[in-house]
Amino acid sequence: MQRINVLLVEDDADLRQEVKDYLVTEGYNVLEAGTLRETLEVMQTQRVQALVLDVGLPDSNGLDALPELRRHTDCPIVMMTAWGQLQLRVKGLRQGADYYLVKPVPLAELSAVLATFFRRGSGTTTWRTDAATHILIAANGHSTHLTSSEWVFVQILRKSSGKVVSREELVRGLGQDPSNYDPRRMDTLVQRLRQKTALADMGELPLRTRHGQGYVWEEQ
Repeated sequence: MQRINVLLVEDDADLRQEVKDYLVTEGYNVLEAGTLRETLEVMQTQRVQALVLDVGLPDSNGLDALPELRRHTDCPIVMMTAWGQLQLRVKGLRQGADYYLVKPVPLAELSAVLATFFRRGSGTTTWRTDAATHILIAANGHSTHLTSSEWVFVQILRKSSGKVVSREELVRGLGQDPSNYDPRRMDTLVQRLRQKTALADMGELPLRTRHGQGYVWEEQ
C-alpha cells in the first residue's frame, strides 16, 4: 500500500523529529516544515494528504494561517498546540481545521486521529461532530457551528443513521410538546442547516426529507 503523505509543521526540531519517527513507524510518509513559508513551499511541490499544524510558528499564527492553507488544500488539518482554550479551539475549527489536539499529545492519539481520516481500503470519509464546541464537520473538512437546537436535531438523526426519524420523535428530542409545536419551526431549522452548510462550502448535507414520515441522515 502506498504511504500517505503527512506534512508535519512544527518549529521545535526535537519535537518534530520525535513525532516524525513515530508516524513513520505507523506507516506514514512524513514531510516537514518549521514555518508557514516552508509549509506553503512544500505544498506547492509535494502531494500533501494530511497536515499536522502547530499554532505558534515563527512567522505566523497557525490559526490565522488556516484560511490561506485552505485555499491550497482540502486535506484533513489537525491542530497540535499548547494553546488549548475553548475559544481558540472553536476558532481553529471555524477557520478550517478538522481536529484540535492540545499538547502534550500522546502520539498514539495523533495517529488514531489521522487514521479516522483514512479508512484503510475503504476510500471513504464521513461527516463528524465535535461535542465540546458543537461543530459539524463535513466529509470535505469544512465545518460550521450549530445552535443548541440544531445540534440536538443533528445528533438524533446521526444516531439513527439510515433510519427515518419521525417529526414527533424529533420534537420530543428537542424538549418540546408535539401537540403545541408549530411544524414550521422544524422546517425553518432544516432550512437554516442547509443554508449554513452551503455557505461553509461543506457539500450536500446528508439530511433527507421523507414527506409524511420525517427525516433521515443518509450518508453515501
